[in-house]
Amino acid sequence: MKIHFQQKKRQGQRGYALMLVLAVIAILIVIVAGLAEVTQYSWIDSKYERSRFHAKLLAESGSAVAMHPNVQAGDPALRKDFGDGRSYEVRITTEGGRILINSIDDQIILETVQELFIRWGVDASTAAIAAESLADWMDDDRETRTNGAESEFYATLNFPEYPLNRPFTSLEEMLLVRGMDQVARINPLWRDYFTLHSDGLIDVNSAPGDLLEAFFQISPDSAREFEQARNGGDGIVGTEDDYVFENEDEVRAVLGLSNDEWERVNPNVTLENTLRRIESVGRIAEFEYKLIILAEVSGEGRNEEVTPVARISE
Repeated sequence: MKIHFQQKKRQGQRGYALMLVLAVIAILIVIVAGLAEVTQYSWIDSKYERSRFHAKLLAESGSAVAMHPNVQAGDPALRKDFGDGRSYEVRITTEGGRILINSIDDQIILETVQELFIRWGVDASTAAIAAESLADWMDDDRETRTNGAESEFYATLNFPEYPLNRPFTSLEEMLLVRGMDQVARINPLWRDYFTLHSDGLIDVNSAPGDLLEAFFQISPDSAREFEQARNGGDGIVGTEDDYVFENEDEVRAVLGLSNDEWERVNPNVTLENTLRRIESVGRIAEFEYKLIILAEVSGEGRNEEVTPVARISE
């Protein structure tokens, strides 16, 4: 009886030990699997960061080329393919191709913004609300425009401190303005049409077609014909054969504007904005990095200087 009891006891101990060993093995498997997963993610993250870093270096290289005073828009040096998956491509325009949002208290600019929203597909009522509310946001008074919004409106939304009644300090701030949520929903790329820099004049040599339509109040066909003339024989923007308009009479003729129509907007027009916009994209395999530099151009010929004033990474 005693020997039988001891045998059963030893068998129970062995069973317990076996279960313990199996539990330890299971825990070790989980730990090893976890470490393998972490290592894999770390390797993937490391690869991503390395590729992003090299893409950034390529973008920096492209922007450095574009900063040279002798390099102009369309120069072949602005495109470089190294043949091993590495490349950079740079586009040079001017910041005058965008609307200076802090100049929206100018009636012509206000009308342009409202018309631009409509051409994007925003209904006329919402377009008027958004445009006039943008003007109310940055002016220094508390008087509400016909379709605008001052503190009375924002107080109903529990934001009594709005509008700030000062110039915009970022484009993202525009989303806080009444009606801009609907504009952004219809055109997610709305930021590409506005800037915090520039002198407030519209550069006809770099403004996109729909902005030209809204600003000059012309048809899509007229804006398209103007862009085609500007893009040169190959029809591609940013190449060597791009045509630069240097005469206001020529611009007016191509756009088909009467003298009165031209005089209405002439104070807000420029043919050469001195704030250069350099967009450099570096690529390595499927990774890319975009760098935007705004640079002030001064002087002419050999005395021309290009001075960076802002740097934006995307």
